[in-house]
Amino acid sequence: MPPETDKQPVELSIIMPAFNEGLHIHENILKVCHELRAINYEILVVDDGSTDNTYHESKRAAEDGFPVNIVRMDMNCGKGAALFRGFEGTCGRLIAFLDSDLEIPALYIQELLTAMQATKADVVAGVKDPILNHFPLPRQFMSTVYRATVGFLFGLNITDTQTGIKLFKREVLEATVPRLRVSRFAFDIELLIAASRFGYHIVEYPVEVAYTREGGMGRMRLDHVFGTFADTLAIYFRASFWRWLEPSLSTQLWMILFVLGVFLAGVGFAKILTPIILQPPFNAIARIIFLQFLPTVLRDRLLAIGGTLLVLVALIQLNKSLLKAFARRDRGDLAGILRK
Repeated sequence: MPPETDKQPVELSIIMPAFNEGLHIHENILKVCHELRAINYEILVVDDGSTDNTYHESKRAAEDGFPVNIVRMDMNCGKGAALFRGFEGTCGRLIAFLDSDLEIPALYIQELLTAMQATKADVVAGVKDPILNHFPLPRQFMSTVYRATVGFLFGLNITDTQTGIKLFKREVLEATVPRLRVSRFAFDIELLIAASRFGYHIVEYPVEVAYTREGGMGRMRLDHVFGTFADTLAIYFRASFWRWLEPSLSTQLWMILFVLGVFLAGVGFAKILTPIILQPPFNAIARIIFLQFLPTVLRDRLLAIGGTLLVLVALIQLNKSLLKAFARRDRGDLAGILRK
């Protein structure tokens, strides 16, 4: 039997994005309702341009008397766009994202609610438990590489950004969603970065994922992989110190001249130091540092590649440090930042 509803304010809104889930969506909605029968909740299913009967099967659950609303998008716009469109139609004090395929069981919603109350967090993000989950090797490899990339670029205090269950206090989404641009592959990262930059408390909660997709990568194709990394780099730029500073043309010119100066100085010093004969043990140390034991052609290429990578890594780390510095409160001394 469908749950009884009253006119009390809704405590929890669950947004379920769905694309061609017609075979399972009705059953899955009922499973969610069963798990949340003790909570005052609503479900908002967003049909993201499905070409099957996803909309009609979702509507059938609403017609059965369950607290379900359906939003139908004319075309497939991506999971992020579906979630953000769904958020516009919610009224809950708390907002949960849940994949409609229920590869993550609905029972975890209650566990995330408990975790939020216990930790006083503003956001609880489900993360794949490495002990409970066993994914195909290609999927594991891509997930590991992507998590390492995200951790290195953004320094988020979360081990997994892509798991399809998250719980937010409403004010977090109200503050962040209007600023987001990514709607497909990397929207989770942009959302969590915005929440982190605004000072919201984010915790993670381990979940078990029932991987049922065919093939080593499931629904993810090669173009999805490239799209995810492209979106991630675009987010990095928008969230970077460079974007925050918005340097003028003259400032950009001085930065270019600075880099050129470093390059010219490096070449010059290298030429000056080349004829110098170092005495032991400095000659042995220099031989190792400058790879003099390798053939000249190979050595020069390795030094060029290594130097370039070193510059990129240093810039990324400096970007993190600068953003942290400008996020600090004014301490009232000369090191403070003036704020209106």
